[in-house]
Amino acid sequence: MLGRLLKPIFPRGLYWRAALIVFVPVTTILLVVSLSFIQRHYDGVTRQMTANFVLVAHHILAQADAAPDVAAAERAVERLAGAFDLRAAIVAEAPPSARAEDLPFYDLSGRLAVRELARGLPEMDSVALHDGGVTLWLAGRHGHLELAFQLSRISARNPHQMLVLTLVIGVVMGMISFTYLKNQMRPMLRLAQAAEAFGHGQTLPYRVAGATEVRAAGKAFLEMRARIERHIEQRTLMLSGVSHDLRTPLTRMRLALSMLEDEPEARALLADVAEMEALIDRFLEFARTEAVETEVETDLGALVARRAA
Repeated sequence: MLGRLLKPIFPRGLYWRAALIVFVPVTTILLVVSLSFIQRHYDGVTRQMTANFVLVAHHILAQADAAPDVAAAERAVERLAGAFDLRAAIVAEAPPSARAEDLPFYDLSGRLAVRELARGLPEMDSVALHDGGVTLWLAGRHGHLELAFQLSRISARNPHQMLVLTLVIGVVMGMISFTYLKNQMRPMLRLAQAAEAFGHGQTLPYRVAGATEVRAAGKAFLEMRARIERHIEQRTLMLSGVSHDLRTPLTRMRLALSMLEDEPEARALLADVAEMEALIDRFLEFARTEAVETEVETDLGALVARRAA
């Protein structure tokens, strides 16, 4: 049932069927392996990068909480922010928190990074995502510690690079494979053209080439064509001899009967001789298979009327 439904969709030519047999499994394997590798690799890298940042955030929060007042906490936070290349400040309140689902659906590593931050930083009251950046608000002794940094610091970015590389390599190798497959299919196409032309009475030049199996088929075709041509030649020679042998006695019979025109039996025999000569002419015309008749448009009505008359 499924085969009958898919049959009209699949190509009918051997070239494209062979291409499907080669490229569909290879493409499927490449996509599955690439996606599986990207998911595992970038998930692991994102977890490691997020864990490293969690240590930095805990250190900054601990230094801020250890300060005796807000001013000292702000100076400590500012000093550590420069050392760790991020923006940090002490604020009174935290805005509403964003969620990992707020990221684009294709940013899988970013979603994972936000979830890892929420798990590794229980002090985190809020998180905001904006233009590739992240801002955290951690509850501390002197207020909320605000940390702003790029998302690329905790998330492996550009996971599409491997897909692009795989696609480019796949396209290049696909073009090479298509060229090689086309070269392998060309001898088979020439063999099919030569066989079809010979079936219509034409003899096209054909040279054995291609793979071993194609060469064997081509050699068998050439031998078969040579045997058929020899058979046709022998038949033509035989029919020519038969024609010569039959026309000689028929000519003698016609000459003998022409002397007996007054006899009723002679006229009937002359009609039989003429019919036999017409049969021989039609038989010889049928035997001349070397000449290919050209196709011409014919009015069947006029042809039937002419034959009936």
